[in-house]
This record gives sequence, C-alpha cells and structure tokens, in this order.
Amino acid sequence: MPLISMLLAIAACGGSAVVTLTATPSSDAFITYRVGLASIRLQTSSGKSGVTVLPTQTMVDFTKLLDLSEVVGAPAVAKGTYTDALITLDFSTAVIVYDDGSLDGVALRPVGANGKDLGVVSVQVNLDPSNPLLSAPKQVGLMALDFNLAASNIVNLSARTVTITPMVAASMLPIDTKQVRIRGPLVGVRGTFFTTGVRPFDNSVAGLGQLSITPSDATTYEINGFVSTGSAGLVQLGALPTNTLTSAFGTLTASNAAATPATPTTTPASAATVPASTTTSSVSFAASQVLVDSSVQGLDLDRVSGIVSARSGNTLAIEDATLIQTDGTNTFVPGTTIVNVGANTLVTFFGQGVAEVISPQQISVGSSIDALGTVGTTSAGGTLIDASAGHVRLDLTTASGLVTAQGAGALTLNLTNLGGRAIQAFDFVGSGAAANQYVVTTGALDLTNAVVAAPVEVTGFTSAFATAPPNFAASTLLDPTTIQAELVVDWSGGTAVPFTAFDSSAITLDVHNTGMGPRHLIQIGSQIIDLAGLSSDPMITPNATGSTTLFSIGHAASFTIESFNGYDAFITQLQSELNGGTQATGMTAVGQYTAATSAFSATSITLFLNN
Repeated sequence: MPLISMLLAIAACGGSAVVTLTATPSSDAFITYRVGLASIRLQTSSGKSGVTVLPTQTMVDFTKLLDLSEVVGAPAVAKGTYTDALITLDFSTAVIVYDDGSLDGVALRPVGANGKDLGVVSVQVNLDPSNPLLSAPKQVGLMALDFNLAASNIVNLSARTVTITPMVAASMLPIDTKQVRIRGPLVGVRGTFFTTGVRPFDNSVAGLGQLSITPSDATTYEINGFVSTGSAGLVQLGALPTNTLTSAFGTLTASNAAATPATPTTTPASAATVPASTTTSSVSFAASQVLVDSSVQGLDLDRVSGIVSARSGNTLAIEDATLIQTDGTNTFVPGTTIVNVGANTLVTFFGQGVAEVISPQQISVGSSIDALGTVGTTSAGGTLIDASAGHVRLDLTTASGLVTAQGAGALTLNLTNLGGRAIQAFDFVGSGAAANQYVVTTGALDLTNAVVAAPVEVTGFTSAFATAPPNFAASTLLDPTTIQAELVVDWSGGTAVPFTAFDSSAITLDVHNTGMGPRHLIQIGSQIIDLAGLSSDPMITPNATGSTTLFSIGHAASFTIESFNGYDAFITQLQSELNGGTQATGMTAVGQYTAATSAFSATSITLFLNN
C-alpha cells in the first residue's frame, strides 16, 4: 500500500485545496534566487479575494525548486469557483546571484522594465477557463504554481542587474513529474498514520492546513541520523515530541470518484456560486522518504547545505551555502563555508533504509550534502560548521557534460556542471577525479543515445574521496532524446511578427527577425544551439503524448498571466491578442528538440506581450 496523504479537514460548506510551488530553470544559471513570497490568495470568478494560502511573508530560494515541488499550504476553501491566484513577491530584500563560473558568482540588482529598483510586485495568474478550482463539500483540489526563471529574468552582467517581469503559471492539472516535498511540524502519530502541519521552504512561517499520512512498508525514514524502513520508522517517529519538524518526499496525485450531485447551500459572501458536484475529489501522496533532522530537535545542531567544491583531509569547502540555525533562521552564506568532519561524523545517504557504517571519505568534491554540527567562524571571519561529532547526509547530485567515451556500463564525460554549479568553481585536487575525464558508472541504464559528443545528465552519488575512477555512480541518465530542452528568445523593443506562422498545429519561429535580443538559443543540457545560426526556422508543436502540458501568455504592463492546459485554447487566445497592435517581447519553450528537422516538441510554452 503506498503512503497516502489526505486533507484532514474539509469545511462543511466548502472543500479544500493543496497548493504546490515549483520553478522552471533558465539558461542564465543562478546560484541563488532568494525572493520574498509575500502572499498567495485564491480569487473567485467574480473577482473577489478569497482564500489566503500563505498568510505571512516568507523567503523562497527558487533555485531549490528546480527539481522539486513544495507544498505551500492545504487550506479549507469556501464553496465557490476560483479562477485565479494573486501572487505577491517582494524583491526589496532579494538575493540573486548569477553563476559565471567564479567561486562567488555575480550578485545582481533586481530592477523593473523601467530600470528602477524592484520592490513589491503582485501578479494575477489566471487558471485555464475550462479547469478552475471548484470548491464544494467533499472536494479537494490540487493547484500547481510554476515560477518560470527563464521567462521572468533578463540578465545584464555588465550592469550587474536582472530585469524582472514575473512569469508564474497556474494549473489544476499536473504540470510535471517532479518529486514533491511536504514539510511541517508533527501533530502526532496514531496507529498506522501520522499527521503534520505545513511549514514550507525551510523557514519558520507556517502555511495553512494539516495532512494525515499513512506510511507503507517501503517508506524509508531517517530520524536524527538513524535510518529504518516501514513500521520501525513509524514507531521511532511516534516517540518524538509534538511539533518536531518532518519532511516527506514523494508524489501528489488528485483523483475523482462518482458521487450523488450535491444540493448547493448558502454561498459565503466571499465565494461565487459553484455548480453542484458530481465527483468526490481526493489528493493522495505516495512518498518514498521521511526525514527528521536533529537541527530542529533543539539539540543545538545547525545545518548547512550545499555542494562540496573542494576537500583537504577532513576539511570540506562549500561555496554559497544555505545555513539553517537551531532557531529556524535561514540564511544564504556567500563565499566559502568550511565544514569539518572526522572519524566520529555520522554519514548517511538520502533514501537509505538499512543501517550501515559509511566512512566520511565517501564525501567528495561534487557531493551534495546537509551537514549538521555547531556553527562558528573561521580565523578569516567566514562561516564554519564543526560536524566532527555531528552528521552529514549525502543527497543526490546531478552531473552534466558531453560524452567523450562510452564503455560497457560506463561513460566518460567532459563536465560542464556539477550539482547545478558551473564546473570552474570546483577544485578536484586529491579527489581522484578530473572534470575533463569524469568517469560515470551507469549499470543497466540505456546508453543507446549517449554517444560521443552527446550531452547527458546523470543523477546519483559521487565516489569516495581520493579513489581512482569511476568517479560517480548514476541511478538515472538523460540523453539528447530525454533531456528537457529549453528554447529562449527575446525581442528588443518587441515585435509584432515573431512568427512566420502560428496556428492550431504549430508555431514557426522567425529566426531571421532583426529584432531578436541578446538571448536566442536552445539549450539541451551542456549543448547550446544559437537560433540566429539556424538555416531553417524551428517549428514548435505541442507534445502529442504529454500529459503534463502548460501554456501561458503574460502581459508585461498589467502583470496578468493567462494559463492554458491545452494548446488549442492557448493558440486561439494568442491569435486574438497578437494581431498587429500588440508586440511580443519574449518567449520560452520546454520539451524535446530534434536538430535534424528543426522540430521542437513542447510540453510548455510561454509568451510575453507588451500590453
């Protein structure tokens, strides 16, 4: 039986909603993108402001959401039809750092389209008109929000600024297959399930609602460094005090079952009328891991997270780390953070379900780690974490590069990125690895398309420090046929004719448009294709087999975004708006690109208009 998470309380006169937030990456890589998320409010079809999902401002690092969706809240929702979300972002204290390959990156100042410093911005994000949130008794909706970094930002390195026009899409249907995290204080364990609140983004601000979780025999637990699987883990969880912070990772799904049509009751003043429900909706959560760190147990252990950039003996260096202290303070630490480990450091792997002794030598250059210990300062005034009697958890790491050799169950890569950082930031001295000859074991993974010169992305764990190749053990592999390609193009000053054609079958991008701006590329992992250098205009078609499509039209002047789950509705609306008087300023697409035919099969398309 999978681990199931259901909303505990559904309002007698309404339903509930589980709201998640994720991010789409940008070809402009960011080391950190920390912005204040001031509020998320659901609004009815009558334009009235309804449910507040996140009642208090919190800081969000959107680079942490590129491979993850976070549950923001699970509030009760008054009966009604909700058609959009009002999302307010605060850039006044934002920390945005661009990865130019240097150790510290380049700190950028957020500005608006007028060139002035950006402060508080509210964006109205409309759901697909055919898929609103219908709240009624016994209804639980699942709303996904996606902050698109590529569409939202234009970087000017010479001026050290980033011009931001937020692009956020919303959907009541699945938009991706990313892992989902539910983080919150433990309410209690009862029988075969446990209940938590919601406290997202590794901060102390609470979201609304509670979730009841019934684990499976395959669920792995790591509780204060001790690993277990199934019922044994649930027993250990039950021994913890109330309000212990827990994190559960897995998959959220929404399902419907036929039900007797409900007779509408009196509609609250804040909600619009909703049609009688003919289905009973539920949201389930199939989880694979549950984590509890002693950093939140009041045991005086702080936690630092990041990618190991260098190691010398028992001293680790992490560039641009995240520090979470015992009081809940979440801080970005620019520069180098030092982590000391030793023979008494407890080392675990993320997802480990069976206890075993793991040497601290397993921590190597490129390891993604959470180090728990005592925070202090170095002699130079930098941040120091003493984990020599603490705990280090090895998280999954992603390595990207071009294939230089293929063997039986192995690849040799010329690395371009490791753990999301440009490879120039790493010092492999003493590790046994070399960036231009990085050997990856792939086991039974399919290498058919991982040929020499092809871009690949592998996820797994680095090999132990100071050992001969192989340097990395891959558990998953993406090749040119499966890597999410990203198309990005801007038009300086805007253009009324960005396409040679756009209709119900495809969009043909005009790569000879003289108004193209500084960004005009397709990125496939470590491979960059210059759109201006193509002889044929790429044809962008909706992915015919994709079940997680999302298309958006952004309006830069009004800060309004229209979201569509289907391509037909999207293109019909775009044809009505891009009719000669309105200009396009930027476009992104995500999907698979076939260079031989200049064909781009998209699961996501965004287009910004200047109105």
